[in-house]
Amino acid sequence: MLITISQLTIGMTNLMTAFLFMYGLKRMSSPVTAPSGIFVAGIGMLVAVLASFLYIFGVSVAARPYLLVNTGLAVIALIIGGGAAWWSGKKVAMTSMPQMVALYNGMGGGAAGAIAAVELFGNKMQGVTQLVVTLLGALIGAVSLSGSLVAWAKLDGVIKNPLRVTGQQVVNGLVMLATLAVGG
Repeated sequence: MLITISQLTIGMTNLMTAFLFMYGLKRMSSPVTAPSGIFVAGIGMLVAVLASFLYIFGVSVAARPYLLVNTGLAVIALIIGGGAAWWSGKKVAMTSMPQMVALYNGMGGGAAGAIAAVELFGNKMQGVTQLVVTLLGALIGAVSLSGSLVAWAKLDGVIKNPLRVTGQQVVNGLVMLATLAVGG
């Protein structure tokens, strides 16, 4: 019963969080309402993070001995990550905000790719659909990470001239085929 209630709460919270994110993004479209949009989206993220701790009620029997340590590590990671994000957000100049956003976006893509790698190497896939979704998550995460790093480097002036290779579309296509082949 407790598992069902926590799953229902998580589902409702995820729905509420999605609406808070969308509303926050809408408010961020104007300089006048952007601060309140950032606040609303931040509340949405806080609610989602807190609700994720409800997953402890549905943890498998094999994982229960590690629950306290893993929960502690999650809290420590949240404190360190949140503190670093808050500090860098306060420290960065407004003119450097696009670079910081590019790096944060890249870290989200990198995290998605890392999660997909853990799932792939853990051999816990149960069907083709789950495998395809995980592979897509890895591919999208990797593209997001690399694209965001290139965007940061261009915005920060680290990359001044674009790197052009003769037949670049062919090379990109071969890399994509190789990625699909490795995934297959």
